[in-house]
Amino acid sequence: MRGDRPSTLTRWPKAFDPATELDWGEPVMSRRLLREHLDQSHDGASRRTGAIRRHLSRLLRLLPPPPADILDAACGPGLYAIPLARRGHHVVGIDVGGAVLRHARGLAGHAGVDAVFRRGDLRNLDVREAFDAVLLVYFVLEGFTRTEQARVLRRLGNALRPGGTLIVELRTRPDQPPGRLASWEVVPRSLHADRPHLLLTDTTWDERRRVYVLREVAVFDNGRVAVQQTTGHLRRLADVDPLFGRAGLHVRSVFDGWTRYRATGLSETLLVVAERPAGTQKAASPMRYYRPAAAVRAPAGGRSPAGRRG
Repeated sequence: MRGDRPSTLTRWPKAFDPATELDWGEPVMSRRLLREHLDQSHDGASRRTGAIRRHLSRLLRLLPPPPADILDAACGPGLYAIPLARRGHHVVGIDVGGAVLRHARGLAGHAGVDAVFRRGDLRNLDVREAFDAVLLVYFVLEGFTRTEQARVLRRLGNALRPGGTLIVELRTRPDQPPGRLASWEVVPRSLHADRPHLLLTDTTWDERRRVYVLREVAVFDNGRVAVQQTTGHLRRLADVDPLFGRAGLHVRSVFDGWTRYRATGLSETLLVVAERPAGTQKAASPMRYYRPAAAVRAPAGGRSPAGRRG
């Protein structure tokens, strides 16, 4: 989050601007994001409980039967991981946010389930274990640049046993037409601060470049201005096979969102089910833990730039 002067803001934000991109691992931001994750009035950070229950029902049909070893990548506060562990799976959750990880560990301890939560960055993830399945849901992949996306998928694929399943949720377009939309409101609090302030929001969708940016500008009573954004590089259905292929993965199925129907060119979201081809080897290596300078970027969608699910 960057302090700025309103007169210096450009009409169109710079995609993946490191000065303003949301840092999920920053401690104060992680605490505020946890609040958004658990807020049942919107789906900005995590989906609401009812949607998660429906998704879990679908996941249980796509995942190996329990007990399976599952990696929940960018797990948030464990809202998917804990129910999967309750159903007999052995779950490891990875995230950069300290507050969400503490919450997930508390849920796991209270439920008495087999779930472990670690701090880690998907861009340099290197796990010792081999998993039967890996999850990456709620549009997390789009929060990485075009070149980073294949590398993240490769790292997730390397965490699988040969024949293991990778499930990735993608978005093909945002819920707005190409161009720029803007709005403002006075809010009691936001990711910028825990006190009332004016919040200016704009969203830009560059359909040609497949880039969507949600930018928030907070204006405080003392005149201070803070700018924060999340950027997403969205993919078309036609991109799925070559993208996953570059990561060494074989795409088994692409569904129209969380339905059981095959995706089409009209699908707004995709659920990709891929696998690590049998016969590939996984080399054992130590876990590379989170480095504060590198944070998983947020998908630019939903009510707030919290954008990540649980």
